[in-house]
Amino acid sequence: MIYVLYISLAAILVAMGPVLHRLERGPGNLDRAVALDVITSASVGVVVIVMALTGRIDLLPLLVVFTSVGFISSTTIARFSPAESIGERRVLTPEEAARTEEPEFQDSDAPVHPDADEIIDPEPAGGEIR
Repeated sequence: MIYVLYISLAAILVAMGPVLHRLERGPGNLDRAVALDVITSASVGVVVIVMALTGRIDLLPLLVVFTSVGFISSTTIARFSPAESIGERRVLTPEEAARTEEPEFQDSDAPVHPDADEIIDPEPAGGEIR
C-alpha cells in the first residue's frame, strides 16, 4: 500500500512540470489561471499523501487554506477577467447598453406563459375539495 502512495506522489510531482510550463508561457491570463488552479489542486494532493505517509493530522488546516485560496482565486479571476477576443460575449458598458435596441414583441408572438384556460388541472386525489 505504501508503494502506491509513493508512486502517486511521484506522478503528481511529475505532472506539475507541464503545468508550470503552461503557467509561465500562457498565452492568455485564463490559461495561467487554470494552471494556477491545477497547481493548487496538486498541492492539496501532495499534502494529503504526506499526511497519509506520516500519519499527521495537524496539516488539515493547511488543506483548508489551500482549498479556500484555490476556490476564491479561481472565481475571482473568472469574474474579473476581460474577454480576450472581441468576438466573445462580454458585459456591456452602460453607454453600449443604452445604444442597443430591445426587440419589440408582436401580438402574434408565442406567449411567455400559457393562458389560464389552457392549463388542465387534474382532479385532486381525494375527490372534491371541501
